[in-house]
Amino acid sequence: MSHRHRPDGPCHFSLMSMGAGRRVLLALLPLGLLWLAVAWAMGVFA
Repeated sequence: MSHRHRPDGPCHFSLMSMGAGRRVLLALLPLGLLWLAVAWAMGVFA
């Protein structure tokens, strides 16, 4: 096993990957809401 957890803290890679996933989600959520607002304003859902 080359990957070993250090006793003084959590795994750095898992923290980075969780942070990246959260950043992607936080970036896509407002874009999705903006797209829905624009589509609604254009009458797509009318």
